[in-house]
Amino acid sequence: MKLAYVDLCGFRGYRKPIRIEFAERFTIIDGRNGVGKSTIFDAIEFALTGTLSKYNDAKAAGQSVADYIWWTGKGPSPDDRYVDVGFRSGDEEINIRRTQFGEPDPAQLEKVAARLCDSALAPQSPLKQLCSTSIIRDEHIASLSLDLKETERYALLREALGANDADEWITKASQLLAASKRRTTAAQQEVTAANNAVALTARRIDEVRAGLVADEVMSEAVARLRLFADTQASPDKLAGPVRERLAAAVARIDALESLASRWEAAREQRLRLPDLAKSRQEAEDASDDAAEALKTVSQKPATASASALAAQARDLIGLISLGRKVGLQGGCCPLCAKGQPHEDFENGIAVAEALARRLDDQAAEEAKREQAIEAAKSALATAQANAAACYAAYRKVEDFLKTFDNDLKLNGLAEGPTLDEIKNRQSELRTSIEAARKDLRILETLRLSGELERAQHAEAEAKQILTRTQERAGQARRAEAVASAIHDAARRAASETLDRRLDRVLPLMAEFYRRLRPHPVWRDIEYSIRGDVKRFLKLQVGENLNPQFLFSSGQRRATGLAFLLSINVSLAWSRWRTILLDDPVPHVDDFRTVHLAEVAAQLVAEGRQIICAVEDAALADLLCRRLPVDRLGGAKRVTLGTDSDGALAKLNERDLSPMIRRALVSQPERSVAG
Repeated sequence: MKLAYVDLCGFRGYRKPIRIEFAERFTIIDGRNGVGKSTIFDAIEFALTGTLSKYNDAKAAGQSVADYIWWTGKGPSPDDRYVDVGFRSGDEEINIRRTQFGEPDPAQLEKVAARLCDSALAPQSPLKQLCSTSIIRDEHIASLSLDLKETERYALLREALGANDADEWITKASQLLAASKRRTTAAQQEVTAANNAVALTARRIDEVRAGLVADEVMSEAVARLRLFADTQASPDKLAGPVRERLAAAVARIDALESLASRWEAAREQRLRLPDLAKSRQEAEDASDDAAEALKTVSQKPATASASALAAQARDLIGLISLGRKVGLQGGCCPLCAKGQPHEDFENGIAVAEALARRLDDQAAEEAKREQAIEAAKSALATAQANAAACYAAYRKVEDFLKTFDNDLKLNGLAEGPTLDEIKNRQSELRTSIEAARKDLRILETLRLSGELERAQHAEAEAKQILTRTQERAGQARRAEAVASAIHDAARRAASETLDRRLDRVLPLMAEFYRRLRPHPVWRDIEYSIRGDVKRFLKLQVGENLNPQFLFSSGQRRATGLAFLLSINVSLAWSRWRTILLDDPVPHVDDFRTVHLAEVAAQLVAEGRQIICAVEDAALADLLCRRLPVDRLGGAKRVTLGTDSDGALAKLNERDLSPMIRRALVSQPERSVAG
């Protein structure tokens, strides 16, 4: 398979669509910096893998290359955003297409991968690996060769060559080793736990033996406990009654403590009780007197209320005033319309005034009576409230004293004990309880003989378990050693398999080195592989000299190019016959540029497709002259730049013509027919 074309729009710096058709043998792309030469190679890698590996997931200010895959410049937006890459094999052509918002057809991507790679030999992620070995970029030539650590250089070769025949066995061996390590760890944890169990049983035996007491001490303790619990129970049944009596004694101590805390209050309340009884009686007598006074005041019936009598008096006075003001009208009284002389009218007015005064006096007397009743009611209420309060105070003290005296009786104390008597009783009970508890601990040692036997039995079982766990731990360690040996053997076998392939690859690298001639003195490069399980690939020139620290930047680049070309040419699993060189010769002098052209020409002659991008137009001319052109259409030169709008574009594209054969060979003269 070879590249057929790249068609893109809105990708990276390309705002307008551009399509580049690649010649079957080689295509030279030239243009100054920034015109999109590297973007052509980026488009090929992005179409195949969906990523750009040269940025190594670099991030800055929260952004990554993923934010700049598609065109983001100024000016009109692109009509579309896509990348389309075609591949050709004979007359067959297949393509892979990615867009800004769409992934390629999985079936088509699988088809492309199957045509580019041998699935039986290819490593994991073959398309990414294929791009890393087929797209040789200027900035990565040294970093992917001389600048690599020896282990990383070996790993790069291993992945590139697809030497993964033993990967499945290495994986299985790794799983076996991990499982055996887990088993060893678990077994060791069981041994630790068994050791702890043996130690615990040994300590228990020591504790039990230390707790045993003499028979005489036990007999005395049993006698005292029987007396304390007032029982003749056997020693093995004595603990229950003793604990019950202890609980009762503790409760009595708490009760005595409560009595002691209330003793002073009870003494004071007893002294107050007579005064409270007297106050209660006086309050009840005052209440009875107030009730009698209210009854006396309320006995005289009232004809009318004081307010009603006062209203009548006011109305009558008003009427008299009106009559006196109006006077007789035509010899008639204005109030009763009765004819009468002036003297009778005046006498009537005087009588009415006397009546009004009597009504007013009656209203005043009734008001005094009502006030007396209200005062008597208030006095009665006050007296009743006072009587109730005195009664409540008396009953509260009386109830407190009854409760206190009852608690005294319940605790076996005579009425009216002193505070010292209560505290002495507490002290006696505490002494008795402490002695009983001490004897009870002695009694509990009766069980230690049986406990000792059980502890010894548990120790024997723990030791048996320890022996079994130690045997399992030994078996687990032996199994881990075997698994580790199998794992190392699998890795060693894989390394030996790769070594046999490297025996063909690395001499090829040495041949490329000699052809590129990076150094005038050290014209050969050697390699050495060391390490049994972890492998190292060392490159050296002369007497064990490291070219990484010895060569100039141009010499290191030429050496790295030889290394990467040898990897590409040696890929047994690759069916992609294209090598893409992205500006491979900066910092390389003209002499070595000619050598690179010769190497590229040889690769083209062997059927490889070379696509090379350079900045220098003169270098592009050199490559176009030195690489072989056998037919029209087999080689092409493309020049990139900017159009009149400032957009990246293809400025020139032309097929290279083959050299005329037999141009200097003389031709025989032809006769002209007469």
